[in-house]
Amino acid sequence: MSKEEQLEMREILNKALKESYYKMLDLKKKLGQTVIISDGHGNPLEVTPEEAEMLAKAKS
Repeated sequence: MSKEEQLEMREILNKALKESYYKMLDLKKKLGQTVIISDGHGNPLEVTPEEAEMLAKAKS
């Protein structure tokens, strides 16, 4: 597999992961559930789906 093919595959996988993450957040919103994420030090944090979405968008 060439480097170009590897990069293309990586882009496709990253896009699919992002879509899946946002679908999960939408479902959590509908069900009124929280999301567990990690802070910068590896400690778990419980946040609302809205907060998790804001953090994810800030990182991208």
